[in-house]
Amino acid sequence: MSGKFHLTRPIFSLAMDIIEIKKFPEVASSETLQALSYYLDRECTRINLQEINWTDDYPNKPKVYFRIAYNEHHLFLKFDVQEYEFRATEITPCAPVWEDSCVEFFIQPEKCVGYYNIEINAIGTVLGAFGTSRENRRPVPRRLDSTILRDSTIKFNNEDPDEAFYQWSLTVKIPYTVFFRHKFQPKPGTTVRGNFHKCGNKLPHPHFVTWHPVKTPKPDFHQPEHFGTLIFK
Repeated sequence: MSGKFHLTRPIFSLAMDIIEIKKFPEVASSETLQALSYYLDRECTRINLQEINWTDDYPNKPKVYFRIAYNEHHLFLKFDVQEYEFRATEITPCAPVWEDSCVEFFIQPEKCVGYYNIEINAIGTVLGAFGTSRENRRPVPRRLDSTILRDSTIKFNNEDPDEAFYQWSLTVKIPYTVFFRHKFQPKPGTTVRGNFHKCGNKLPHPHFVTWHPVKTPKPDFHQPEHFGTLIFK
């Protein structure tokens, strides 16, 4: 780590439907993903994905936490997951990564009708797109989705054979150029809408977990009216 990265105490969420996003210094953009993982752990509040939403049909809830920060050039995200079932088969960009063990970040910039979805499976395969609904979404251009830097670690623990589990983490650095339909570059005071998800549609026991509640009859993350508030500090 560079030793140039000096920050203050963590910023905490105000309420369940509001997240305050801490600003990292400009030097963070030149740090390695391993260093960013450390700084996110040290400086940012760990936020729990705890909304199951569709408990009757999909009661499973893996342990999922995330941390988020930003600076002038990038968004920084880290997810930590512990689950009893695991799938990671998709390796092609824009593949259906939601069928794997997958985490997701949806964001709707200020004064924007549409929203972006960034979905990444446990081995770092990315699906990104923009649109106003689930249908007819426009993929993030390939030249841009390759600029989303990812680092994942996956572990398997079977010390207790009856409680064996997979534990994985994913650190992500997203340049603002990925939001290709807008000139999106948040600064202190910028407020947007968004949500964070964990899914695994083709796991033996699928699950659909969110940060902010999604009140629909069936699982559907493409619901911007159910996004929470993200405030850049």
